[in-house]
Amino acid sequence: MGSLRNPVGPLPSSIYWRRRAVALSLVAVLLLLVVWAFTSGGGGAGNKAGNAGQDDRGDGAASAITPGPTSSEPVISERPGGRDEDGESEGSDGDGDKADAGGGTAGAGGNGDKAGDGSDGGTGGSNDGKGSGGAAGDDVAGLAACRAGAARLGLESVKNSYSPGEKPRLRLTVDNTSGKDCRLDLRGGSTVITISHTDDTDKKVWASDHCPSGEAQLRVKAREKRTHTVVWDRTPSAPSCGTPSSGRVASGTYLAEVEVPYLGTAETSFVLAKD
Repeated sequence: MGSLRNPVGPLPSSIYWRRRAVALSLVAVLLLLVVWAFTSGGGGAGNKAGNAGQDDRGDGAASAITPGPTSSEPVISERPGGRDEDGESEGSDGDGDKADAGGGTAGAGGNGDKAGDGSDGGTGGSNDGKGSGGAAGDDVAGLAACRAGAARLGLESVKNSYSPGEKPRLRLTVDNTSGKDCRLDLRGGSTVITISHTDDTDKKVWASDHCPSGEAQLRVKAREKRTHTVVWDRTPSAPSCGTPSSGRVASGTYLAEVEVPYLGTAETSFVLAKD
């Protein structure tokens, strides 16, 4: 203890006291730095935790959720026995619907061709297909009519046989093999589809011109095939939208035939199975 109060050495005591003061000052500065480092680190972590908590909670209003737009289906009006609409066109490489498809044979218009695949139609009838092509409202007045030699007409039944209550589907196809667009006239007075029982082919069970509805002239693009599908609801028809003598058709084999101006005729057959 005496050496602490009275430094021993060859130098004056004032020098030793100065050295001790400098050493104590350095120790004090180091302690202050250590304390400051701990307090600064803790505060930063606290601030970060606070900010993270604020981010987790979020101070913005939740976005409002609104229901998506509702779809509406158009009201479909149909004539007795069947209904037909605009079809679509497909390229020559379009996929064919091969499942149970009844082959069609063509008359003056050439051989019947298999149509492209498409979705089922409505109760009266529908049209389907794939690829490009104008809709029913397409301006085709200036086009020449599709003609045999430049286009091939075909008709086929989607299935060979239909079970009781199942509606037969007939596909009319026009394959435009020329390099120019042409016009397919589906109006009731022009293109006519008839269905008759093979036991009496002279008696028409149903005909599209008995009670036609709507008018459609379709564009068949160059080197493309256009498909028009008609769904028959298995009820007979009568001329001038009259009342048929029978409200139900019998089972058996039926012959369907289509006649198109300038293209000729094509036909196919199908079976209505017994109950």
